[in-house]
Amino acid sequence: MLWIFFQSLLLSAFLFLVLRKWLPIEKKRWGGAVMIFVFICLTLWHSELELSRQLVGLLLGSGAILLFGLVDDKKNFSWVSQLVFQFFLALALFFFGFQIDFFKLGPEQIVRLDQIVFWGIAWPSIFFVLVWFLVSVNAVNWFDGSDSALAGLALVAGLGLLYVSFLPEVNQPAIGILSAILLGAVTAFLFFNLPPAKLEAGTSGSYFIAFVLAGLAIMAGSKILTLMIVLILPLLDFFWVLVGRWRRGQSIFQRDKSHLHHRLQKIGWQDRDIFLLYMSFLTVVLIIYSLLTDRWARLGLLFSEALIILLFFSFVQFRLKKIKS
Repeated sequence: MLWIFFQSLLLSAFLFLVLRKWLPIEKKRWGGAVMIFVFICLTLWHSELELSRQLVGLLLGSGAILLFGLVDDKKNFSWVSQLVFQFFLALALFFFGFQIDFFKLGPEQIVRLDQIVFWGIAWPSIFFVLVWFLVSVNAVNWFDGSDSALAGLALVAGLGLLYVSFLPEVNQPAIGILSAILLGAVTAFLFFNLPPAKLEAGTSGSYFIAFVLAGLAIMAGSKILTLMIVLILPLLDFFWVLVGRWRRGQSIFQRDKSHLHHRLQKIGWQDRDIFLLYMSFLTVVLIIYSLLTDRWARLGLLFSEALIILLFFSFVQFRLKKIKS
C-alpha cells in the first residue's frame, strides 16, 4: 500500500508542477483534473485491481465529473444543471451495483432495504443511494471554501477508509489500493493548496473527492458510519446553511457567505487556522473511532461529535452577533 501511495503522490506532484509552470493563472482550478487523471490511470494500471462492475462505474463516473467540472469552472452552470448532473450520476451508479441493501445496528440487528422490490428494483435501496451521493457531493462541494480545507478533509477520510479495508470483517485489499491512490493524489494536492493556495480543486475536484469517498464506503460493505465520522462536519454545515436560508426566507440554492469558514473568517480566523482546526478535530475523532469496537459506542461517538460541532457553530454565531452589535 505504501508503494502505491508514493506512486500516486509522485505522479500527482509532477503533474501539479507541470500545471503550475505551463498553464496560465486562470487555470489554477485544474487541481481536481489532475487528481482524477491520476486516480483513473493508476487504477487501470494496477493488475491487482479487478475491473468489477462497481469499479467500472466509479471510473466512468470520475471521467464524467472531470468533463462536467472543467466546463462548469468555465461556464458556471446554474444550480439546476448541477443538480440534474448529480442526480443522473447517482442513478447510474445504482445500476452499476452501488446499493445500500441494509443498515447494521448490531451483531444481529440488521434493517434490510433490499427486500422491498417492485418491478425488479429495490426502491428503498435506490432512495438511500441517491440521498447518500447527492448530500455528500453537495456538502463537500460547499465545504470547499477556504484554502486546504477540502484536501484536509479528504486526507482524513481517505485514511479512515484505508483503515477500514484492513479490518477482518471487511478484508478488501481493493478498497485499500483505491484509498492509497486517492490519498497520494490528495497529499500532493495539499502541498499546492496550503494557504495561500497555488492550485485549487475546482468543481471537478470537490465532486470527485466526495464521489469516490461515498462510493468506496458502499464498496467496503456499507461502511457509511466510518465515513460519517469525518463527513459529519461538512454535512452539518450543509444543513445549518440550508436551515438558515429557509428561516431568512431566501432560496436554499441562493449563494451567500453563511458557511462555517465564512463565519470564522468574519471573526478574524485565517485559512491556515481553519485548516488546522478541521484537521486536528477530525484526526482526533478518527483515532478515537478506531479504538472503539462496539457499534453502539461508535454511534455514541458520532452523536457526541455532532453535538460538539453544533455547539461550536452556536458559539461562532454568538461571536458574530457580538461583533455586529
